[in-house]
Amino acid sequence: MKKLLLIIFSIFVSFQSLAETPTDFVQTLSDQIITNVLKSTDTQEEKTKRFEEYFLSALDVQTIGKNVLGRHWKSATEEERKAFLDAFTDMALKSWADRFNMYTGQEISFTNETPAQGKNQVFVNSFIQDDPNPISVIWRVSNKNNEYKIVDIVVEGVSMTLSYRNEYDSFLRDKSLPELSEQLKKQAEQFTSKTK
Repeated sequence: MKKLLLIIFSIFVSFQSLAETPTDFVQTLSDQIITNVLKSTDTQEEKTKRFEEYFLSALDVQTIGKNVLGRHWKSATEEERKAFLDAFTDMALKSWADRFNMYTGQEISFTNETPAQGKNQVFVNSFIQDDPNPISVIWRVSNKNNEYKIVDIVVEGVSMTLSYRNEYDSFLRDKSLPELSEQLKKQAEQFTSKTK
């Protein structure tokens, strides 16, 4: 366990310190995930934990959570916000870990950066070389205090943030935010059971 934590910490420091541009940041992150998670010979449990550490350190969970809840964030109490962020983060990380488990050796090519609305934000454009049709993956990256963070991922034109917002907004028309948090916990448990 101690060895795993040291590896995770050293890799996180390396991909932050080596990131001169947003593209460097995302490319180093994806390279580390491919090398140290997807191609690793460690147990599935160890690989899942490592993946979650990578993404938790690379994503701006607070910003994503606020954007996902939209107008519901403003009316929520601090306790409700924290409960939602905890549940949402756990579910999202396990969901993306499950998606990355479908990796079968495809390469990720990074093309360019384009401006994004929002202070100190850019889109990092990339493609997963999945024959016969490459898959477009766009990473929305912010720069806060000289530290890069991912605030959205757009796959084939579908924004992670907007998808979750539409789904949760529909849920919250009839139910409460605490009920949504409980629902997300159940979803996370389903992903957890798949890795055991």
